[in-house]
Amino acid sequence: DFLPALQQELVAVISKYVRVNPEDIKVQLEKQDNYEVLEVNIVLPDQRN
Repeated sequence: DFLPALQQELVAVISKYVRVNPEDIKVQLEKQDNYEVLEVNIVLPDQRN
């Protein structure tokens, strides 16, 4: 299963640009009929000053 490794790499890349909690990045693979959907949900911090 590649999802844990993918999630770790996403955390590393996103962290270069935005300070984000690794727990706020969710990766999920859903199978529906004849296709698969990769869903990535990232909760970004509030950027307001």
